[in-house]
Amino acid sequence: MVNTPDTRVQEQLQHWDILAANDPAANSQWNEAPRLTSLHGKTGGFLGNRKDNANPLLLAIRELLDKQFELSDSVVMDKFIYSRPAADNIVDALSERCDFVVTAIAD
Repeated sequence: MVNTPDTRVQEQLQHWDILAANDPAANSQWNEAPRLTSLHGKTGGFLGNRKDNANPLLLAIRELLDKQFELSDSVVMDKFIYSRPAADNIVDALSERCDFVVTAIAD
């Protein structure tokens, strides 16, 4: 789910002639997934952004989650360009194979 600025923030941005850094079309493209009751035995997806510290952070999170919840499997992927949303084929692959996905933005 993509958050958009509230009305007051939008008015302030307009006053200063600043564009909000979000894509209004994204709200209609993605929805929140239903919440899991547990991560135990689930397949986790780990999506990096190709920044230097994203992969070490994701791998550490993956290791912690695996120890605590005994994941059945994990899928590690990187999106092509850090400043853009993941390509549809990456989103599709993660949604087909994973019960949950963790993303990282780390410089």
